[in-house]
Amino acid sequence: MKILFAIWLVIMSNDALAQFAIINDKDGFCNVRSAAAKGNNIIDKLKNGHIVYCFTNSSNWTDIDYSKNSKECNGQVYKDRVKFISDYPAVPVFKKENTGITLKKDSITVIVTEQKFDPNRHRFSYYKDAKGQIEFVDNKQYWGRDGGMPIREYGSIEINIGTRKIRLPKKALQNLFEPNLDNTHVNYDKANDILYIQSMNSDGAGGYEVIWKIEKGVYKDRFIAYGF
Repeated sequence: MKILFAIWLVIMSNDALAQFAIINDKDGFCNVRSAAAKGNNIIDKLKNGHIVYCFTNSSNWTDIDYSKNSKECNGQVYKDRVKFISDYPAVPVFKKENTGITLKKDSITVIVTEQKFDPNRHRFSYYKDAKGQIEFVDNKQYWGRDGGMPIREYGSIEINIGTRKIRLPKKALQNLFEPNLDNTHVNYDKANDILYIQSMNSDGAGGYEVIWKIEKGVYKDRFIAYGF
């Protein structure tokens, strides 16, 4: 399992553009097009701050995945209309334990924990043509396993920003399995008071990347990308 995950990490590292970003356009929004060229091909508009996942560049364009109105979408935007989350100052790792990791800088502390998955607390739906393969957990798509029974899950994510204390709700961690705490990264946009927490998770199959957005001390949303 570790070997498979290491191979996946190498593949991911070879594509520096495969990462989370936000829309950052001087006009306050950005046109999303169906192809990497100007024309009668605008399929959507995204406001500044909308989280996207950037793939490879094609000339002046970048291929993005994003979520909008509970739908998964894809398109092309000018590559200078996005700002990578990694460009914001990082909150480094302060302490690492077997089931938890703490990241800390100045007045910001983020504590992420994991726990053993308890199948007795969940419901499972299986594929009709492959009865041993799980399709849904608790009637929802699940991440981190490719049809197999989850082994580990997130326990909690707690954040301190100055005097503010935030604990991500259960829905923010729901159906995210096989967390890799060593791959947890935190970046802080101080000007807009937005904290981003992201991680690349997998058991060797079913790989995914997740990012959580906490704005002005309030949990806003999460976005999940396959990452490949």
